[in-house]
Amino acid sequence: MTRAVTLANLVAEDILTVDNVTDRVGIGTTTPSAQFQVGTGVSVYGNSGIVSATKFYGDGSNLSGITGGATLSAGSGDQRVVITSLTSGTMTSAATDAELTYNSGTNTLSATTFSGNATGLTGTPDITVRNIIGVAATLTGVLTYEDVTNIDSVGLVTARTGLRVLAGGINAVGFSTFSAIRLGDGDASNTNNLKFGADNDLNIYHNGSHAFLQNQTGNVYLRSSSGTSINIEPAAGAAGIIANATGDVELYFNNSKKLETTAAGVTVTGTVSDSIGPLRRLGVNAQSGAYVFVVGDAGKIIRSAGSGAALTLNQNIFTAGDMISVFNVGSGTNTVVPGTGVTLYNTADATQTGTRTIAAKGMCTIVCTASNEFAISGSQLT
Repeated sequence: MTRAVTLANLVAEDILTVDNVTDRVGIGTTTPSAQFQVGTGVSVYGNSGIVSATKFYGDGSNLSGITGGATLSAGSGDQRVVITSLTSGTMTSAATDAELTYNSGTNTLSATTFSGNATGLTGTPDITVRNIIGVAATLTGVLTYEDVTNIDSVGLVTARTGLRVLAGGINAVGFSTFSAIRLGDGDASNTNNLKFGADNDLNIYHNGSHAFLQNQTGNVYLRSSSGTSINIEPAAGAAGIIANATGDVELYFNNSKKLETTAAGVTVTGTVSDSIGPLRRLGVNAQSGAYVFVVGDAGKIIRSAGSGAALTLNQNIFTAGDMISVFNVGSGTNTVVPGTGVTLYNTADATQTGTRTIAAKGMCTIVCTASNEFAISGSQLT
């Protein structure tokens, strides 16, 4: 009776359905989509041998003919994100390289190749890229080249805050335009120098205290090709040396002209002096007794205030052309005595040599005419 009730229940359409048109059997469904379908979760495709279900239970140890797919784990390490073009069926394998991977431990997404527009691509702290090829690139912050031997630019390279070259120098062919070139303290060697010439013949540098222009080959020419003057100023706006294209050269002291060359010679403003004093004025050597002439007396006048004082002229002191004047300001007579090896001629009588006497208020001039040879002449001289 129980079995009869069960068979009767099977006749109900929503329990067992047999579709003799499509040769399909359904349990718990009135519209089976496979040859054998149980509810909506299990389908059996008889001709292809495929069993489809939403879940499988058990360890699967007795299953055969199944190709295992990739196993993905939520643990640490690289987790593979696999992209397939399949829209149905079974994915049987996943690539072991050249895919997109995600490391959950470091929160890192990695790929061997990026293609397409990188708009919005960001990274913290950094994104490391081996090569960048594009029409333009805008970078903020510091761009560091760790191993670059050459930078080849077809167009213009702009360094807005400066260009720093640590080694190797800059080799420029053609014209280069700089708004400023700044070097550190240099010296006479190769440190922080501007060098010119195939053999570095001209060096320009500043050592922190002074500026140097050092030429090692040939002459140095400072030339104005425009027909104007060349001005050297010791301070801004203060003339020092002016070389005019018209031919004259001017020398200044504290911005005041003192010497100027002319077609006839030299024009001097002020006093011209040598080691003795102004050239238009004799230096005075005052003496009150016996005295021996010294080389510094050349070009001076000896003011002798003594009475009976001997003024001695020794050998090997003066050079031909040296001149000494003597004025006897005293009330008695003084004498000019030639020392050993010295010949003293009185120009008033060429035959007289030897000691000469200068009377009170008398004056004479002594000229060295040759080595240890002198001529003397004057007033009150005997």
